[in-house]
Amino acid sequence: MKVSAKYTTGQTAEIEAVEINLSESHIILPNGDIWPYFDLILVSRDTSTGWLIYRNKEISGARLTLMFSGGMADPARDYLGRVSKKLTGDSKWHFVRWQIMTGLVIIALLVLFFALYGYANRAVVAVIPDKWAVKAGDLVLDELYRQYATESCHSPGGDKALLKLIGGLRTGGLPYDLRVQVVDSGEVNALTAPGGRIVILNGLLKEAESPAELAGVLAHEAGHVKYKHPMQGVVNVLGLSVLGSMFGGDAATIAVVVFSMSYSRDMERQADKYALRTMAKSDISAKGLLAFFERLQGKDKGTIGHELKKIMSTHPLTGERMAYIQDHIAAQEKNLTQEPILTEQEWKSLKAICRTQTESAESS
Repeated sequence: MKVSAKYTTGQTAEIEAVEINLSESHIILPNGDIWPYFDLILVSRDTSTGWLIYRNKEISGARLTLMFSGGMADPARDYLGRVSKKLTGDSKWHFVRWQIMTGLVIIALLVLFFALYGYANRAVVAVIPDKWAVKAGDLVLDELYRQYATESCHSPGGDKALLKLIGGLRTGGLPYDLRVQVVDSGEVNALTAPGGRIVILNGLLKEAESPAELAGVLAHEAGHVKYKHPMQGVVNVLGLSVLGSMFGGDAATIAVVVFSMSYSRDMERQADKYALRTMAKSDISAKGLLAFFERLQGKDKGTIGHELKKIMSTHPLTGERMAYIQDHIAAQEKNLTQEPILTEQEWKSLKAICRTQTESAESS
């Protein structure tokens, strides 16, 4: 758009009549100079004559007088108003985009931190001598007996059956010898302490309906032993101070961590895979383990009791885990002979291992 104007450089008193071009974003002078609207400041305005006098904040003394017949809106102000709205919208988008990018960077840093942190913890666990881990496990068992005011359950028939069940599991590649004990508690749970120490609470033993179910649970706990998950969990919480707890005899600190430990999905997946491989090598069907898990999910019993919820909180079940076990059964168990792990009498003796001890204590 061309309009008439008067122009002075400010260097002399001469005022030159010129014709300028108004674009969307700037003014073009006859000599080719460009005055962006952003640089213009309205000095005065005469509505009767339609004069608009500008100065350029970047050029000292220069003045430009635009003359519009009948009066006309300030083109610079109109442009800046339009641009301001656009910039406001752009600024909001830039701010949102900045927030999104910042959030993604923070997430990436957190992922990197936890990846490095997890790697560092696994590295620490890998260099802890096995005998130290066994010592930590023994401390946990001592604290367990102290808190429950009990000892591990024993009976001649029950001990023999438990040893036979453990011996029937072809656990391989374990860093420690398994030491499995039954403790007289109504909780439906099992826990694995560092050093290959596995505790079966009597509530779980009562809940198991077959030796295969209990074998599946033991094979799963042996998977946690295989990958040293208990020690990883302790180091995750206590860091290197776990070494001080072990050598200082601070059983309570380590025990609190082990008792409240909830395994991650990756850890449970690793333990499941190890359990299924072990059971297949041992000619034991995983159907028992699946049935046990299904009952924990309430598929067979409707609502889950308070005691059953405890094992689900420490060993979280997922649809993925259940589907994996089902797929394994369908694909890998066609050739199993599935010989009984225990005789009916041996299973009864094992189920009664704590009751027999209680009765003996009462009679004495």
